[in-house]
Amino acid sequence: MGERRRSYVQLFYHFIWSTKNREPVINEEIKALLRESFGLKAEELKLRILECDGIEDHMHILLSSPATLAPSDIAKHLKGASSHHVNENISQMNFHWQDGYGVVSVSPKDILAVRGYIRNQKEHHGKGTLNERLERDSAN
Repeated sequence: MGERRRSYVQLFYHFIWSTKNREPVINEEIKALLRESFGLKAEELKLRILECDGIEDHMHILLSSPATLAPSDIAKHLKGASSHHVNENISQMNFHWQDGYGVVSVSPKDILAVRGYIRNQKEHHGKGTLNERLERDSAN
């Protein structure tokens, strides 16, 4: 019998999604809970989060994914787990994500630029130096 061939898959996605009605509810405490939840769910799904940040009404996540997961499933699992986690950990909180999401595939050569962009969300939004391609989302 011949030699077994292995597949090589390298998929990177930049997701963005917004809070329900673009409500400015993401403070540092909630952001920490979101990151914690994203990390736990990513581990379960065999995703690797490369960068995660946002501002008061939306979050960006850059991740690598196995070929077995569709972007729609990734968004569904990360959004669902994170809203549940926030509501479970903050009493009187009714945290929800808006329906929909934005996602673009990212070339390996662009990973550093996208990471930097996500890491500096507060600055980009404060100065109005937004990258329209990376900010485009379905939460408008």
